[in-house]
Amino acid sequence: MTPCTSITVDPTRFQNLFPGFSQAEALATLRKPLEELEDVSDRYLAAAHLVNFPDEQTIAALITCAADGHPAQAQRIARRKAVESLARLGARQALPVIQDCLRNEDTYLVENAVWALAELQAQPEAVTDALLQLLQDGRQNRRVVAQTAARLGIQEAIAPLEALRQEKDPLLVTAATTAVAQLTGNREALPALEGYLRHPDVTVRRGVIQDLMDAQAFGALAAIAAAPVSPVFRLRGVRALADQQYQRGIVQAEGLLPLVDQVLRDDPGTITLVHRYDATPSLDFLVQELYGTDFGRVYLAVATLMASPKAATLAALTRSFADKGWNDYGAHYHMIKLFGWLGDSQPVSLVWDALANRRPQFQKSRPAAALTLARLDPQQAGPALQDAACEGSFWELRYAALMGLEQLGLPVPLGSLADADWLVALRARSHGE
Repeated sequence: MTPCTSITVDPTRFQNLFPGFSQAEALATLRKPLEELEDVSDRYLAAAHLVNFPDEQTIAALITCAADGHPAQAQRIARRKAVESLARLGARQALPVIQDCLRNEDTYLVENAVWALAELQAQPEAVTDALLQLLQDGRQNRRVVAQTAARLGIQEAIAPLEALRQEKDPLLVTAATTAVAQLTGNREALPALEGYLRHPDVTVRRGVIQDLMDAQAFGALAAIAAAPVSPVFRLRGVRALADQQYQRGIVQAEGLLPLVDQVLRDDPGTITLVHRYDATPSLDFLVQELYGTDFGRVYLAVATLMASPKAATLAALTRSFADKGWNDYGAHYHMIKLFGWLGDSQPVSLVWDALANRRPQFQKSRPAAALTLARLDPQQAGPALQDAACEGSFWELRYAALMGLEQLGLPVPLGSLADADWLVALRARSHGE
């Protein structure tokens, strides 16, 4: 076994999207008079970027912005973002200003303020009346209000939340059901939420994963792993529930690890499809579907492409990849996976490029590339997977690299056995079992 170099995990790897933008520049932009702004979004961008500079100066500037009720659009959007940034910074001293935002006519500001109350763990008695009023207001995002009421333990919200379970909006129904279960401890209604993972609307399928995470619905792990949504959402759900189990000391590797493997492998045969074709579409149509945002439809296309004539499918994929797939992170991911399943080594250089691609939007392609290389280039993949298993950027890549090494019958690096991420370490210790 090879040793790993030190492993570090950066949970905020997508937070600083403007690395050349200094704190001083962001503060100056936030304070600049509206009429001097070069672009209406400048103040918003400054409020967003300041989350990277957690000090008193930043918090004071963001509080000033959050309290500024100027009606100009540039300030309205900056105010919303300032409230969010204050919550992400854990700035509880901003709670009075954030609570004042609950009475604003800007429903987006109210939504951010409600979410911030939960993040900052506001005192329930200070916000109960306002939240109960918002639960009755159909203009508001009552899903977020329900989530916050549950997180803050507001028992007075149980009756209005029960009433919301009769609404037509499925996202409101699932959030209200989850909140009632959290507040009452009665979990009988939670299994019914799994049915929403097969809802025709992808937004509902994504949303109910969050609800199941909030409810600590461990029994839903397998259903989440098979849900027809992006693997990003499925991994988030499975990982959150796994972490909750780990914190309770109830993780069972034999039940959990196959589900994580399943999501990272992402074979459409393990996905519960919610769409079907009346007739087999053209190859061009199927390839174009890979660029879609409803992964229920994308997985149907992927499954159909896997069953199509391989030579023609590979040619169509490589043409589309060269045209625009290389720069579309969704299609890029699916094409990297399909190259592996088609089993032809012609596009292997594209897969190697994907493994090395560090553009933030393309991160989910890197674990996909690790697994595809184990299929397409088994003679050369070993050293690269050993390196990837030690790389400190994100756990999904290290975990997938371990899967690839196991597929190749190669040992895991010694350092993986003590990976800073408990789930990666657990996967390494299960190697070869």
